[in-house]
Amino acid sequence: MNAELAAIEELGGESRNNFKARAAKAQRKALQEQQKGVRWREFRVVEKKQQTPRVMSFILEATQPLPEEDGVDLDPGSHAKVKLGNGLVRAYSIVDGNKNRFQLGIALEEGGKGGSKYMHTQVEVGHVVEVGATTAAVPIASAASHHVFVAAGIGLTAFLRLVEVYKSINYSATLHYAARSQDEIPFKERVDALGKEYVVIYDKTAGQRLEVGELVKTRPWNSQLYFCGPRRLMDEAATAVKTHGVPQTEVHFEAFETDISGDPFQVIVANREGYGDGKVLEVGEEQTLLEILQKEFGEDDIPSSCSVGNCGTCKISLKSGRVDHRGTALTDEDKATSMLSCVSRGVGRIAIEI
Repeated sequence: MNAELAAIEELGGESRNNFKARAAKAQRKALQEQQKGVRWREFRVVEKKQQTPRVMSFILEATQPLPEEDGVDLDPGSHAKVKLGNGLVRAYSIVDGNKNRFQLGIALEEGGKGGSKYMHTQVEVGHVVEVGATTAAVPIASAASHHVFVAAGIGLTAFLRLVEVYKSINYSATLHYAARSQDEIPFKERVDALGKEYVVIYDKTAGQRLEVGELVKTRPWNSQLYFCGPRRLMDEAATAVKTHGVPQTEVHFEAFETDISGDPFQVIVANREGYGDGKVLEVGEEQTLLEILQKEFGEDDIPSSCSVGNCGTCKISLKSGRVDHRGTALTDEDKATSMLSCVSRGVGRIAIEI
């Protein structure tokens, strides 16, 4: 994000130079991590707070801080992989912070697979959890004249800090947020501080409904669209942008759940010794290609982050075969030669390179 902000001429020379310096440092750090493989770090929970009846916030501090990361904020819209004590690994949006100390907001998911329940009921202040790579997931469209953020429920956490940054630099942006009630708005003081110029609340108890199709249809000229929320909102958004002909480059979907199941398929890894000469990997109905590849080659060789098809970290090259593409990180052009191993599925047998 710092690179994109550095390109905004309206910010002035001093601000742009600061963002350029941050961007250069981030690039150096990313290259180092890519070269040596990302390792899990231990973080201690130093605060656990009930934000709403369904949302808990957690502040995590590194047990062994990295001195070079102090004071360097993470890009707004970043997320982190958290390894839970029950064996699960989940990716959560980072509300704010840096690589030594950051805040998460986690909703208790009804009918989920246990990640949110574990965090809500088992993790307390003083507990230590392992955290993997932090990844910037929400792209910055510096050429857009206006930014339209649409969120519901815990989807607020993906965009809150970014809207705060845009307000601080007088960027044109509006957050449309749907909540069950005023009591169900997490980080409410921060939302209120943004003011009505930047936030529109849709309170279900007051009979207010967020009409996604109407927002897309009436968006200001040269707007960038961003969506994050439950599947119903995301499906409605996908339909709306298609109906109104919004180019892929003008919309970002930040999903936090997706369907990864499907028919079993087979995979040949063409560029690994011993794998391109007939050895086949099997991916089961409830397995992902990412799981199989990481089990076979290790997490360092097959990096991943969000696990729901948002960020593109797990993208691999497709050499042959048909793919049921899922997720939002790839353009139609990308899909001809690539696939997201965390969510997309092959049809029959495919050949890939990693």
